[in-house]
Amino acid sequence: MRHPPVMLGIVGKPVTERRSLAVGIAHLLGGVQRVSRFSLDDYRKYGREDGLKQALTAAHPSAVRLDMVEQHLALLKRGDAILRPTYNSQNDLFEPAVYVAPRPFVIIDGELGFFTQGVRNSLDLRVFYGSDDVVDEWPSGLTDDATAYVETQRKWADLVVEHLPSESGSEGGALVLTLRPTLPHLALQEMIQAAGEPHGMRLELARDMGLPVDRVVIDNAISSEAAGYFKKRLLAEMQGELRSEAENETQDCTESLALAQVLITLYLLKVASG
Repeated sequence: MRHPPVMLGIVGKPVTERRSLAVGIAHLLGGVQRVSRFSLDDYRKYGREDGLKQALTAAHPSAVRLDMVEQHLALLKRGDAILRPTYNSQNDLFEPAVYVAPRPFVIIDGELGFFTQGVRNSLDLRVFYGSDDVVDEWPSGLTDDATAYVETQRKWADLVVEHLPSESGSEGGALVLTLRPTLPHLALQEMIQAAGEPHGMRLELARDMGLPVDRVVIDNAISSEAAGYFKKRLLAEMQGELRSEAENETQDCTESLALAQVLITLYLLKVASG
């Protein structure tokens, strides 16, 4: 009997960081052989020029075919293939639809991935990438869509990724992962304590939207040695072929983001194993 795919949704304003997270997790899960990955940008109703005429950005629900997103995710979840629309952001053109077969894992990213109950129902793990940055594509006067429609989806996430600036205002800061109670348990405290001090990564108690949560704080200046230790410990929680592939995977990103990719991948595998 074929098992339904495990589905991860990543929502947030920073397009580059959001997609980097999705790409890294897809590689750790085995790449195109095991992962179907696409962006909700493909489900836009309008290109940039037409969107501006309508005074709609890609972050406005009226500019995205969310009913089609719901339908396609439900089809993939039950093991059926879909014909996904394609939007080429480089030349602002809609291209022929692409055949997408359900693989063991499905990763979607976009601004409105948690916006409707129907979409949320298909997702097994929801990650929100928070940022105060303004996306270049959105002209002045239309950035309110981000606050009204993107930021409000933070409440639906199982895990929130955010950058904290350095207290001194200089380079540094940290990448923070807020872990909501809906996540499966990982023995993170034991792993971090075993690393000794200093190590550039810590687990702390915090409050998020009025509720108690755990936060993993990864210093942006974490050393490659410390990051390598934590990655090795996290990968040890994986099993078999996936762990072997992930151990050989090279990351074209910061050490802190690479660790976040591994941690989210491990949570997704925990969800997949029930």
